Amino acid sequence: MFNNIQLLRAVAAAMVFFYHADAHYQVLGGRFLLFSQFASIGFSGVDIFFVISGFVVAHSTLDQARTLANAWTFAKRRLLRIYLGYWPFFALTLALSYIYSPSALPELDLLSSFFLTTIDARRMAVYVAWSLTFELLFYAIVTAAFGLPVRVVKPLVHVCGIGVALVLILTFSTPHSSVLMFLSFFLEFLMGTMIYIHRESLRSGLWIGPLLLAVFVAFAVGANLHATNDSVRIFTFGVGALALVMLALVFEQSRTLIANKIWVALGDASYTLYLVHPSLLTVFYCWGIRDFLAHQAEYLREAGFFLYLGLGLWVSQVLYVRIERPLYRWASSSRRTVGDLRP
Repeated sequence: MFNNIQLLRAVAAAMVFFYHADAHYQVLGGRFLLFSQFASIGFSGVDIFFVISGFVVAHSTLDQARTLANAWTFAKRRLLRIYLGYWPFFALTLALSYIYSPSALPELDLLSSFFLTTIDARRMAVYVAWSLTFELLFYAIVTAAFGLPVRVVKPLVHVCGIGVALVLILTFSTPHSSVLMFLSFFLEFLMGTMIYIHRESLRSGLWIGPLLLAVFVAFAVGANLHATNDSVRIFTFGVGALALVMLALVFEQSRTLIANKIWVALGDASYTLYLVHPSLLTVFYCWGIRDFLAHQAEYLREAGFFLYLGLGLWVSQVLYVRIERPLYRWASSSRRTVGDLRP
C-alpha cells in the first residue's frame, strides 16, 4: 500500500472525529477558532474515504485475473473487512445506548444496522455507518466487474464517471434522493479508480503546485457554500478529495514527501477510529467529563478537550491492535477464507 494514502486515511478519520466533537467544544466555549473552522468541514473526510476506497480497490483488483475464483476471493475479503471491523463497535454502541439512552433503542432499526442495509443514519446504531452501506454496494459492482476483461473495465470506468457526472449536473438543483446520493458517492469512488489507472502520470513534482491550489479552492468554496449535501458537495469537497489523493500520490511517487511508519500505523487504525469515535463522544458526555471541564478555568477546558481527542486517537490504535487486527488474522488463517485480508 502507498504510505501517503494510509496517511490520508488517518487524516480523513480524524476529520470526521473532530467534526462530531466540535459540538461539545462549542458547549465548552472553545476559543480555538482554527480548530472549529477545520472541524466544520470535517464531514468531508467521508468524501476522502470514498476516493481512497476507489483507489485501493483498483489497486487490489485491476491486476488480478478475471476469474470467478478471484471475484469470490475479493468479495469475501471485503465483506470480512467491513463486518469484522464493524460488529464489535456495533455491540459497544448498543451497550452504551442501553445504559445511557434506553429510550432511544426502539427508534433504531437494529436488523438493518447489523447488516448495513440502510443509509438512514438516524435509525442506525452507529450513525456514521451509513457510508459502509454505500461501500458494500460499490464492492458488489466491482465483484460483478470481474466478468469483464481489464481492457474493457478501464474505459468503462471513465464512461461511467462521465455519465454519472452529467446526471449530477443535470439534477444539480434537485434535492437528493437515495439514488442521487448513491451516484454522488459512486462518482467519488470512480474518481479514485481513475487516479489509480493514471497513477504513472502523477510522478512529476510539477503537479504539486496546481494540486495544492485545487485542494485549497475546492475546500474553501465548499466551506463557503456550506456544501453538506446534494451535488454541490461532490463538485466542491468531492473535487477537493480527488485533488488531495492525487497530491498524496504525487508527493510519494516523486519522492518529495513520504509518510513515516507512525502515520502509516494511524492509517491502519483509521477504520477503528471512524467507528469508535461516536462511542468516545458518548463517554465524554455521559461520564461527566464535559461537565467537569466546563467548570474549570479556560486553559484547563481547552487542554482537557484536546487531551481527550488525543486519547481518542490512542484508544483507536489500541483497539485496532487488540481487536480489529486479530480478527482479520483469525479470519485469514481460517481454511474457509482465501487470500490476504489487509485493507
